[in-house]
Amino acid sequence: MKFTTKTTAIVFSLLVLIMAIPFSGQEADEVVVISNPKTPELKMRIVFNEDLSIGEVEGDEYYLFGNTIYFNTDEEGNFYVSDSDNHRIQKYDPEGKYLLTIGRKGQGPGEFQSLSAPKFDKDDNLFIYDMRNNRITFFDKNGEFLRQIRIPERYEDLYINSNGFMLVYKYTESQEGSIQKLTYTLSLFDEKFNPVVEFNKKVIETRLPTGSDLSSAARYFADALSHLALRPQIRHALDDNDLVYCGYPEKYEICVFSPEGRLIKKILRDYEPILVSNKDKERFMEFANEFFSPRIFTDDLKKKAFPQIKYPKYKPAYHSFFLMENGWLAVIVDSVEGEYTLFDIFDQEGRYIGHFKTTEMILQTEGMFFEIQLLFKNGKVYTVAAEDDYKFVKRYNFEIQEYKDNKWIKKNN
Repeated sequence: MKFTTKTTAIVFSLLVLIMAIPFSGQEADEVVVISNPKTPELKMRIVFNEDLSIGEVEGDEYYLFGNTIYFNTDEEGNFYVSDSDNHRIQKYDPEGKYLLTIGRKGQGPGEFQSLSAPKFDKDDNLFIYDMRNNRITFFDKNGEFLRQIRIPERYEDLYINSNGFMLVYKYTESQEGSIQKLTYTLSLFDEKFNPVVEFNKKVIETRLPTGSDLSSAARYFADALSHLALRPQIRHALDDNDLVYCGYPEKYEICVFSPEGRLIKKILRDYEPILVSNKDKERFMEFANEFFSPRIFTDDLKKKAFPQIKYPKYKPAYHSFFLMENGWLAVIVDSVEGEYTLFDIFDQEGRYIGHFKTTEMILQTEGMFFEIQLLFKNGKVYTVAAEDDYKFVKRYNFEIQEYKDNKWIKKNN
């Protein structure tokens, strides 16, 4: 088996996402540290009730989605669903009725080679980051092309704040002989791509495989996958006030940075780690099997590589977190596909106020990094779900409840 730079770059690009990167930036004069115990300060939960599903198994092409979709909603409750497989964005009204299609496959203005999650800038215009075309494309809400910005380097998970600054992961790759170097930064850039704040920088050096036999290839892939398998992944989010939330769940800690990049708060929680199960391992191998091309990752290679994958004993301290409209944090502690989702909730100050398990909204994990899409907006909750491998965008009503007098009652706002 011959290894090319292109093949190994795929693996190295994956590896960097799970490296332990402590968030730095600049520290404020005083950092507020909220240390929470294992038990919530209060006893609260969120009750979900599905009220809309967009998508079909067969029928109208405007409701048929590919395997990789992302979504967002505007302030009026309209849906925008970016479909990477079909190279388009579909817009639906608040009742799920198809309105229009934005874009198509191509390299011209308003055309796509790949699509990120649809997001909105400070002027409430829709923008999409196209990694393959190396640009950000802006549209108005009627789908009219406005402008595009050429991206000088490879970025991931891009946000634009109210000053037009971009919060991104940036990657640069280089090779010196048999050493592959991947430089990774989490940074704020201005509109001209000048760095404003660099939260952290990490350089990964990895030696390329020297052997070309099957056993050498299996060891190489097994080692690469071992660094990915059920390991912590960096999470970040941007709130409406341009505060940056960052977390690396090797431990239960979420850091909050000012718009200028100063560390102003740490939210901590004592916790009991969750064991990695055989089902978790099987699910990871399914994703690994789907991710790599059969031409690269042959059946013979899988048979030798998969048994050599090394898994951690425990899952990360949490999976991911999402900002609620009332200023609370909803933390996904764990999500077992087809069974349940385990939540923690924290109030505006960072106090731990709720821990609950729900079967009403079982979140879909995607890809080798087990990504979850969840959005609190317009007094609703939105997510992507899969049913028999078909994708749907779901909307839920929800109610925050507190436990008083031995019963659950609606919390008065």
